[in-house]
Amino acid sequence: MKSWLSLIFVCTCLLGCYRSQTNSDERNIDPLNSTVDIRITEEPNFAQDIMYEQMNTFTSYLEKATGLKIEYVPAINYVHSYELLNSGKVDLLWAGSLGTSRVLATNKNAKPIATEVKSFMNVLVVDRILHKNVEDRLNSAKPLQVLKGRRVVFGSNYSGSTFLTPIIEMKAQGVDLNDLESCMHEPKHGHRAMFIGDSDQQDFAFVPGSKGDPLKYVPEQARSEVLVGWVSEIKRNYYITASPEFLSSKPNKVQKVQNALLALNQSSNAHDEVLKAVGVTGFELPKSRSDLEYLNEMTEFASLLGDKTRCKKNEKQGNDAISE
Repeated sequence: MKSWLSLIFVCTCLLGCYRSQTNSDERNIDPLNSTVDIRITEEPNFAQDIMYEQMNTFTSYLEKATGLKIEYVPAINYVHSYELLNSGKVDLLWAGSLGTSRVLATNKNAKPIATEVKSFMNVLVVDRILHKNVEDRLNSAKPLQVLKGRRVVFGSNYSGSTFLTPIIEMKAQGVDLNDLESCMHEPKHGHRAMFIGDSDQQDFAFVPGSKGDPLKYVPEQARSEVLVGWVSEIKRNYYITASPEFLSSKPNKVQKVQNALLALNQSSNAHDEVLKAVGVTGFELPKSRSDLEYLNEMTEFASLLGDKTRCKKNEKQGNDAISE
């Protein structure tokens, strides 16, 4: 009997040690070291729950189309998303034009492997009541002159689509940040129009849109409170950039991803669902130097602006105004 009790005691101890070691090992697992073929991150321009949903749709499609295991790695902020690519912790970065230009400026061997088909527009939304008073100015030859002396909401100062390109558009029409009464940064696309619709603290906001749907990122609850005041010409904004390591060591996987992205241009309900989730109308490969030249121009323009590449803090805006 004693021998049986001793045996049971020893087995129990061994099992406990095994479980303890297993739990310890599980706690020490780094998800970036898990066995996957491709890791992708994205600039965090939406609430994280929305981004999880979008990227789940996107990565699920890529896995099915390529036969590869794909992992989405969330980024804390815009800078973190660039660092994940530059440090080799992810293979691909989904970013806007300014973010892509900044990555290429610091990492000469990184390269865009795909870009969206031109469909993007800068969209200026305006409070519906204010619109009645400024409609004539919005219909003038230089509609962005209406922003002088007004309160404007931009995207993150790291955003090409909702900060840098609006500034470029404003500059072309003779408007500078200093001409505004005030401005603030709100990195989440869906929140920007809410500032216009929910209070009288802001007058205008820049949001991304497309030719078919200028209000695509304006929440339904805000659409009754705002109107489209102005839209830019159609542009290209989103790029998928590959790290140097991924380009050099896994060219066959790069090709599979490119083929899968181009296949989305073939119309089907399933493809339309994926494109809608990521907010583009299709993909194409960078065809010429003009694509990269445009990105270089954005980087140079941002450098020339220096400290003017963000709204200044003031008592009304506080510290949160420029948070990523």
